[in-house]
Amino acid sequence: MKSKQDKKHFYLVSIIHLIIFVPFVIQKTIGPDWDSYALIGTITNLYKDSLYLPSRPPGFPVYEFFLTGLYSISNIINIEFEVVFILSQYLFVLANNYLIYKFFLKLDYKNYLLYYVAVLSPIYLISGLSIIDYHAGLLFGFLGIFLALYKPHSIYFVSVFLAISSGIRLSNLLFFIVVVGILLGNKIEFRRIAYFSAVTLFLSLVIYIPGYINLWDSSLSGKLTNYFDIVCVLNLTNIDHSLLDRLGRFVLKQLDFLGIVGSIIVLICLTKIRKENIYNNYYFFMIFILFQISFLRLPTEEGHLLPAFIAFIFILNSLKIKNMFLMIILISTLLSNFLFISIYDVDTPDQATEIYFNFELEQGLLFKDFEARENIGKDKKYHYENSYYSIKDVWKDGCPN
Repeated sequence: MKSKQDKKHFYLVSIIHLIIFVPFVIQKTIGPDWDSYALIGTITNLYKDSLYLPSRPPGFPVYEFFLTGLYSISNIINIEFEVVFILSQYLFVLANNYLIYKFFLKLDYKNYLLYYVAVLSPIYLISGLSIIDYHAGLLFGFLGIFLALYKPHSIYFVSVFLAISSGIRLSNLLFFIVVVGILLGNKIEFRRIAYFSAVTLFLSLVIYIPGYINLWDSSLSGKLTNYFDIVCVLNLTNIDHSLLDRLGRFVLKQLDFLGIVGSIIVLICLTKIRKENIYNNYYFFMIFILFQISFLRLPTEEGHLLPAFIAFIFILNSLKIKNMFLMIILISTLLSNFLFISIYDVDTPDQATEIYFNFELEQGLLFKDFEARENIGKDKKYHYENSYYSIKDVWKDGCPN
């Protein structure tokens, strides 16, 4: 009976999200991030020429092929593909809302104020509104974690979900490491763990192979000496930051999830953490630490931290923080969408070369996102056409690393 009553939280946040999504559907732009426009280049090359050219290394085949299917459907039903894409993103957000809610139901202690903090965070919303792979990967990754924790007899479905998640975004293989940790923690026999690992990695490999073969035949075979050289797609670009720059970005980007006030309160609350909190939630700690380390390699887009953020919410829940503090965190998080307290500014977002420390009230992150995509979207037809040709140019000389 209690779980049915608690479901009101899922319904409420999903309605709030629907209201937020409407202006973005009307706006019909795919996002403020150039990675979204690069995806259009991949999609149109697949649709027009049956040519797979990843939007960026190492490729995101499941999400790229999924969007290509939607692009084809939008042409058949004569609806602008931007509308279809954004609606599909809402469905991913809706599914993640429900999955996070299901996690809360399984927790011995639960405070639904933290559920609202999670799903109303600016980064959660902005990532869900953009045509980018973060929410899709988050969904299948946490589905794998959920089944591994609470449906142990569904272990082979776990393999499928983890393979799909890694096919959406290769770094989501980190979820696989966490599931192995869960199986070891549950003292599952080594033979079963080895078999599960082999199946998961095989399925993940199978997802990438067709696209890579197409990429090799169409673009890379004339530039690389042998097929094994295709591992060049695994090299990260734009990682030439100094250690200080990297750490600075890494720390400051975290503030966007809860706002400066919420982040300070959380830091104070973390003084309550004890060994039992870590021991009883070791799998959430694994997710948090692994994705934080991954983000440190290229600390630019906060959406990469969504798995760490959701895991962190569950860790905070275990601390049994007073409602007064949680209300402050929630207010800070919610207000950051519309009015943001900034302590720094940069010359170029996501590609900053200089930082200026200050303290001022700024336009909220969600409003800023809407405005940024509006500005880029003024020339969206040009960007679409340009992405079609620029993707070809990027890959014609080998891996674009």
